[in-house]
Amino acid sequence: MRTLNIIRILECYDIPQLFVAEDSVGTRYLCLHYEIDDAGDLKYIAIQVSPNKLNDFIKGHIDLRSMLLNVEQDGSVFIATYDGENITAEDYRGEIESKMLPQSGYYFDDTLGEDEEMIARAITNNKPIIRLAFETPDNSHDIDSRCLSAALLSFQSLIDSSFKKLFKTDESSASALRVSAFMPASFDVEFLANENLDMFGQSRLGETFENINKLFSDENDEVVETLRHLKGFAANNYRRFLDVLLNYGVSLKYKWVFSTLESEVHQNRISSSRLRDLQAIINANSDLGTEEQSIEGIFTAASTDTGKWTFLPVTGKEIRGDCEDKTMLKGITLTEQPYTIACEVIQTVNDTTLKEKSKYYLKSISPRQ
Repeated sequence: MRTLNIIRILECYDIPQLFVAEDSVGTRYLCLHYEIDDAGDLKYIAIQVSPNKLNDFIKGHIDLRSMLLNVEQDGSVFIATYDGENITAEDYRGEIESKMLPQSGYYFDDTLGEDEEMIARAITNNKPIIRLAFETPDNSHDIDSRCLSAALLSFQSLIDSSFKKLFKTDESSASALRVSAFMPASFDVEFLANENLDMFGQSRLGETFENINKLFSDENDEVVETLRHLKGFAANNYRRFLDVLLNYGVSLKYKWVFSTLESEVHQNRISSSRLRDLQAIINANSDLGTEEQSIEGIFTAASTDTGKWTFLPVTGKEIRGDCEDKTMLKGITLTEQPYTIACEVIQTVNDTTLKEKSKYYLKSISPRQ
C-alpha cells in the first residue's frame, strides 16, 4: 500500500472526479473516480504514468479510456481510496471492469488553464508572450537540434525584418525575443519579448505579429497582400522559416498575448499541407525577396576596375558592395563629398554558422549638397 498526494485536480463535480497524484518517491498517477463504497469512501482507478504520456493526455492528444486501458508497464494499475483525509493505493491485478472506465472519446482540454496562465505571465512581466509548438507526425516530445536552431533563427529574423519595415527603424532590441521555457507534448517554445507593454497594454511587437499572422492566413489573397507590404528581408525570412518546417516534416501552431487589457489569447494552427501551399505562394512571388534601400553617407573606397566600393552611412556601420555598371563609380569623391545611394540588398544565411549576411548592389548615386 502506498500513500498518494493530489498535485492537480483536472475535473471536479462536488468531489474530485479526475486528478493527478504523486507518491513519496515522485511517481505520478492519473486517478479516475468510479464509485463510492459502502463506508462512504471514494474509489478511483489509478495508473502510473510517465511525464511524457501525462503531458500528451493533458494536451488533449490521448483520450482517457485509452490511457487507462493501455498502461505503460505491467503492475502499474491500482485502486485508490480516499477516506476524506488520506488517499491510499493498492495494487490491482484483475481486469479493469467496464464500470471503472469512461466512455471513449473523452479528451482533456487544458486550453483555458494554459490561456489564463499566459495572460497572468504577460501581466506580471508587462511584456508580450508568444508560444510556438512544433508538431511532428508522431507527436514526439523531442526535436532535431538543427531544425530547432534553424527554425528559431528564421522566426526571430522574420520578426526583426517585419518590425523594421513596419516602423521604419533599424532598432533591433525592441523586436528581440527571449526563450523563457521549453515544454513537451509537441515541442513548445515560449518567448518573452524584450519590449514592455505601454500604458494601454499594447506594443509595437504586437502589431508586428498581427501582420506576421496574416502570412499564415487561410486566404491566399491576404497572404500575398501582406507579403507585398512587408517584402524584402521579411519575405526571405518567411520563405526560410517555411523551408525549415517542411524540410523536417514539422507543422506549426502558436499562441500569443499582446494586449493585456483585452485579456485574450490569440492562436493559430497551420497544417503541413497548408505550409506547402504557403511555400508555393512565396516561391511564385520570388520578386518580393529583394530589398531596396536608400542610404546617406560618404564613399571611403571605390574601384572602377573591380566594381567594389565601401560606404560609410551617416549612422551605422560601414558597408561594402558591388556595382555591375562599373562606370557609375567614375568621378566619385572619397571621404569629403556626401552622397545618397540606392542599393538592392540580398540577405543570405550561412548554413554552417546560421549567421545572416547582406550583399549590397549599387543601383544609383546622387551627390548631396
